Amino acid sequence: MDTPIVSMLDRVSKETRLRFCMPGHKGKKGFLSGTVNAQDITELPGADNLYCPQGVIREAQQLHAKYIGARESWFLVNGSTCGVQASVLSALEPGDTVIVARDIHLSAVHAFIMADVKPVFVYPSAQAADVPCVVSVQDMAAAIALHKKAKAVYLTYPNYYGLCADLNGICAVAHEAGMKVICDAAHAALFDFSELLPTAPAQAGCDIWTCSLHKTAGAMNQCAVLSAGEEAELQPEVIQSRVNLLQTTSPSYLLLASADYALGFLRGEEGRIRLTAAIQLVEENMRRIEALGGYRCILQDIPRDTGAFDRDVLRLVIDVTDRGVSGFGAARFLQERGIAVETADISNIVLICTAADTAEDFEALKAALAEIKGSNYKIRRMLTAGDLKQVFLPQISVPMRRAFFAERRSVPLEESVGCIAAVPAGAYPPGTPAVLPGQKITEDMVDYLILLKNRGYSLFGIYRNEIEIACI
Repeated sequence: MDTPIVSMLDRVSKETRLRFCMPGHKGKKGFLSGTVNAQDITELPGADNLYCPQGVIREAQQLHAKYIGARESWFLVNGSTCGVQASVLSALEPGDTVIVARDIHLSAVHAFIMADVKPVFVYPSAQAADVPCVVSVQDMAAAIALHKKAKAVYLTYPNYYGLCADLNGICAVAHEAGMKVICDAAHAALFDFSELLPTAPAQAGCDIWTCSLHKTAGAMNQCAVLSAGEEAELQPEVIQSRVNLLQTTSPSYLLLASADYALGFLRGEEGRIRLTAAIQLVEENMRRIEALGGYRCILQDIPRDTGAFDRDVLRLVIDVTDRGVSGFGAARFLQERGIAVETADISNIVLICTAADTAEDFEALKAALAEIKGSNYKIRRMLTAGDLKQVFLPQISVPMRRAFFAERRSVPLEESVGCIAAVPAGAYPPGTPAVLPGQKITEDMVDYLILLKNRGYSLFGIYRNEIEIACI
């Protein structure tokens, strides 16, 4: 397995007998066992430098870029948040307009604020209510026709539920209009490593995109990678400078080695075999879970009513409502039996599956699901698709950056209708804000946030039932 950083770390950590340098534990045993502290090094000779990689880090980045068909890649130790923000700062200038699919993550909101750009939001025309819908090529083409001076299109691909827009089609219409495509591909890291999964951003023609290696690719938390397309009119030096602006100057070599190892594993034969086996396991177990009765695995086929062009079969979304229990209730039941799911909503539990999962894991999951016995009634859906559209459709009234940095004050959420929001607010996970800085807060938004809270969601942007508004 070709893993330059892993090989370097093993060699350098053994060669350095005494350390009168950072980090303060000096490589000696700490709260973690084994060689963890010994391999937690600083920029020692031969270790390269993430701030300006010329050695093993650059070699590892180039191995990944060549494999996926990117022009260049950059390892990140600040998570995909860093990559999303570096992407926006690399592709856009202050004052630029960017067309944005509305299912953005909180990190994108902060990117738009930092870059001082003008987002124009596109809400999906699809009307499914079971899971969040995605934008279609037609949705984006219509927005592009209305905003011909926009400089880029911004997409989240796939969404938190594994649903994928037609990335090839959207890239084609955007590039035809002379616009760049920026992609938050945080959950798409495995797409480069199997033809059984949806199209990867590089193959679709994205200009710049970020993948979380920790979410699905097996790396440690905070590991991610930013990549630029072969045909992208973006200077690598500019992207490196934007990454340096945002990323720590004291990166963890343990995280870099973890990223290096995860990608090396997936490039190799064992990784391909394990990933194919994982996909087959999920497909087999979706049928077996439904055979228990009261469960519906939403992604067995592509749910066309969501606007999706494809779906990530490794995202196991199970509608539990016919079992007479809510998604939150099912998640709590499983947690009490030592089984953690990624997230839950009123109707579903969402499970992230990877090459690390085994047949035994699925047997334990099925056994626990078989024990769930809810009441003899169907859980009511939380909101209709039309209701959700009223929450998420409003555009920005005041520039995001101006609203975010304006003088602000806190008001009770119920009294904020008509005010300009200073902060984003919504549910985490998935981290998609219902309220954005610069938006005029509507009654629909307030009702939605209150409903989320009452239904068991964890909210951000709301503290002691108050939200910060801009004094504009």
